[in-house]
Amino acid sequence: MTESRFCVPVLVAIGLLLGCAPHRSAPVPETRSPVYSLDVRLRPTDRAMDVSGTLVLPPDSTQRDSLTLSLSERFSALDVEVLEPSVSRGPAGAVQVNIPNGPRVPGESRSARWVVRPSRPFPRGEPIKLRFSSSGGGDISFLYYVGPEVAFATGWGDEWYPLIRGGKKSLGTGEIAVHVPPGWKVITGAESRSTNEEKQNGTFRFSQDYPTYFTFVAGPYSIVTRDSGSGPAVTAWLLTPRAHSTEFLNGAARMVATLETEFGKLPFGSMALVEVPRAVAQQAGFNAFSPAGFLVLNHRAFDVSDVKNEYEWLGHEMGHQWFPHAVTFDPPGFQYLEEALAEYGGIRVVDALGGTDAVRRLRTSGYEFDPIYSAAAYFRLVGAGVDTPLATMGNGINERNLAYNKGALMFDMLSREVGPARFRAVLQGLTSGRRLGTITWQQFRAAVDAGAGRDMKWFFDQWLNRAGAPDFRLDWQQDGGVVRGTISQSAPYYRAHLRIDAEGVNGERIANVVEVAGGSTAFELTPAFTVVRMELDPDYEVLRWTPEYHALADSVRRNVGSEGGIPRNSR
Repeated sequence: MTESRFCVPVLVAIGLLLGCAPHRSAPVPETRSPVYSLDVRLRPTDRAMDVSGTLVLPPDSTQRDSLTLSLSERFSALDVEVLEPSVSRGPAGAVQVNIPNGPRVPGESRSARWVVRPSRPFPRGEPIKLRFSSSGGGDISFLYYVGPEVAFATGWGDEWYPLIRGGKKSLGTGEIAVHVPPGWKVITGAESRSTNEEKQNGTFRFSQDYPTYFTFVAGPYSIVTRDSGSGPAVTAWLLTPRAHSTEFLNGAARMVATLETEFGKLPFGSMALVEVPRAVAQQAGFNAFSPAGFLVLNHRAFDVSDVKNEYEWLGHEMGHQWFPHAVTFDPPGFQYLEEALAEYGGIRVVDALGGTDAVRRLRTSGYEFDPIYSAAAYFRLVGAGVDTPLATMGNGINERNLAYNKGALMFDMLSREVGPARFRAVLQGLTSGRRLGTITWQQFRAAVDAGAGRDMKWFFDQWLNRAGAPDFRLDWQQDGGVVRGTISQSAPYYRAHLRIDAEGVNGERIANVVEVAGGSTAFELTPAFTVVRMELDPDYEVLRWTPEYHALADSVRRNVGSEGGIPRNSR
C-alpha cells in the first residue's frame, strides 16, 4: 500500500498590522509546511501514549477567530495554549465538534475535529505557535497500535498528533522525541539526533527536514545489518531472530540495487525492513506499509528462506521509496498513479532477478508465490463490470486494483515502447535529488516524449483514456519459403509492437516484430524451414485478450455476486 502516501522555507509576513489599524490588501506569500516539536511517551503495558509539543503554522492571508485541528478519536482530550502571536497568547478553548459514533469497522481510522478559539483572534499575516498535549489509547486502528509487543503510528493513518487537514497542509517538518521502555528501539525514517546515552535511557530523538507525516515504530528490536562493503545499506529490525537473516538481507539488497538501476539512487540513502506481528498488522489494515526511509512488514516477510518468493511484493513496497517519497504527482493524473509505478517496480525486480519465465508468469497469471496482480486479475475486474479508463477512475478498492494491474502493465509496456534504457533515464531524471518532491502528469508526459524522441500521445490515449484491452487475431499460411500472415483486431484499434515466433518441425525458431496499427496488419517471414506453429507475443509483453481470459471473464460475470472481481492476498 501506498503511504503518501507517505515542503518549504520560512516566510516573512508582509503588511502586518495589529489592533484597529486599517486592513491592507498586500498579498501574503505562499505558505510553508507546519513545523512540529513532538514529545511522545509510550506506555506499552498500559496500551497508551502521551503526546505533547508545539505546532507552528505559517501566516494566513486573513484574520481568524479560530482554527480547526484533526485528531484521532482515541485521544479523548486536547489541551491547547497559544504561544504566538502575542496578541492571542494564553490558554485556548479546544472543543470537539464532531464525535464519531456508530459501530467501528476493525482497523478503521476515525478522527474528531477540534475547534481552537484563542482569547483574541489570530491576526492576519503572523505565524501561529501552539503548545498542545493529549493522551490516547493503544487500541488497533488504521496503521496505529500501542501494545506490550510493539507500537507504531503514522499521521497518514490514525491521526495521533494534531493535524491541519487539507493537502500539503497535513505534511510537517520538525523534531520528534519518542520515550520508550528500556531495551526498546525506535525508528522514524528521519535523521537520528540522540546520543548513545539517551538511547540507552529510552529516549530517541529525530529531526525531520522534509515535509511528510510523522511516523514511528518502536519495540524490543534487534537490528541486523548487512555485512557488505558495497551495495545499498539494508537493515532488518527483528522481534525474533532468524537463522537466515544474512541471506534475506543480501536478497533485499539485490532488490534495492535493481530498483536503483530503474528509478535512480535510493532517496534516503538506506533502507530498514521492520518486523511487526502479522496478526497486529492485519488488524491495523496492512500487510506492509512504506513510510519515507523504511518498510514496515508483517513477520511472515522475514520467515522465508529464499527472498525470491517476495520479489514482486517487496519490490512493490520498496518502489514506494521513489513513488511517492521521492516524487509524487499533482493532479491531474490518474488515481493511484504511485501505486501503479510501485507495482511496476515489482515487475522490474521479478524480471531482473527471477528471469524471463518468471516475469511472463507475473504478467499473465501472477507471481506464483503470491499471485494477486496480473493480466488475469485485470480481466477478472473486467468480468466483474468494474473496468473503467485509468484517466477517469475514482477512488476505491476496485480502482486501486485497476492501478495495480492495468496501470502497472501500462508502465511495463511503455518501457519497451520508449526503450528500456531510455525509460530508465526518464525515471532517474525525475527522481534525482528529490525527497517528497512533486511533478505534474504533464511534466511526466513531456519527460517521456523527450526520452523517447517522439510524441507518445497515442500510447497514453489508448491505454489511459479507454477501458478494456485489444483482442488480436493471428492468421498465417506458408507458401514455399515465405510465410504470409495478418494480425487483425476490432475497433477501437490499438497500436503495438508484437513479436511473432515461428517454430519449425525440427524445433527451429525465428522471431520477428510487427508494428500493428488499424484493423488488419499484414506481414511476411522467410524462414529457412517448414513452419508448424506461429505464436503471437510469446512473452505476453502487451496486455491483450486471449481465449483463456475471455473464459475467465465470462466465469466471473456468471458469479459476480460471490467473486466481485477483487484480488485477495495471503501475505
